[in-house]
Amino acid sequence: PTDYRLDRVGGLDRWITPLGDEATQKLRQAFFRLTDYPPEDAAHVPSAELNVGGGRMLHVPRCFKGVGVFSFKRLCAEARGAADYLAIAREFHTVFLVGIPVMGADLRNEAARFRTLIDALYEHRVKLFASAAAQPEELYPSGGKGDEAGQFEFARTVSRLREMQSDDYMALGHGEED
Repeated sequence: PTDYRLDRVGGLDRWITPLGDEATQKLRQAFFRLTDYPPEDAAHVPSAELNVGGGRMLHVPRCFKGVGVFSFKRLCAEARGAADYLAIAREFHTVFLVGIPVMGADLRNEAARFRTLIDALYEHRVKLFASAAAQPEELYPSGGKGDEAGQFEFARTVSRLREMQSDDYMALGHGEED
């Protein structure tokens, strides 16, 4: 019932902007604190292949003790679906997502995948640490006339992202909602 990982991440930024070396260093620090992996051995952080179903595998470049590190490009710019994101949400109690861009009209598909990813992580109470080009409210600027549905859907994602950064959410155990 008590998730002691919250003690380990207290005081660490969970949503880091803007993208760059400082954001990378903050995420790195959070990863090592959360996993107890020795920072001096960073070159040897294990990787894995995650079975996402249908005979497909997803490369996880860094993972240890239930923490997985992914790039936005790997998860949202490639053709992925809900099954992929559910496999991630079941496997990892914490996900580090690196390099989230601002998603305009030219990245509508990526934005839709991002929304699906966040839904899966949220529904499984996965903890999220992220580096992004902007705050959640600024990630999906109006796509112009006819994009009201996209704006509405992304507003829900922003709400979930904000909740996922709260201490109350971080204290929840991993797994599906009751």
